[in-house]
Amino acid sequence: YIIFSVALFLTLLSSCSSSKKNSIVAEVCNNSKIKFNLDNFDQNGLLRTDDLKNSIDFEFCVPNKPACITKIKKIDSSIHPMNGKGRTKCDNNSILLTGNSYNKDIKKILCKISQLDYVVEINQVFWE
Repeated sequence: YIIFSVALFLTLLSSCSSSKKNSIVAEVCNNSKIKFNLDNFDQNGLLRTDDLKNSIDFEFCVPNKPACITKIKKIDSSIHPMNGKGRTKCDNNSILLTGNSYNKDIKKILCKISQLDYVVEINQVFWE
């Protein structure tokens, strides 16, 4: 009975660890579109520089179409439109969207956005 219980436990344990391995999917990221280094962010979306940690704002352009904006909102509902062309220099058929890294898995969010064909580049915002 003990041998059977140990065998059953080991089987269940290995099935849990293998299903866990299968559920972890590496995030595909188009780093050439992201014009700042994602490696410097912690798990809370804070940029690590020396002892100071700060969130950042970022911007990008998408075609000014409801479907494009809806797709972005599904990735991060806090991203919002801004007036102007921004550092990214949106054309007349596009809209400037901005977001913030604070308290988010910013790497995952930006990697998903970078995969969209209609997003050309993602820039850090420096409010001037």
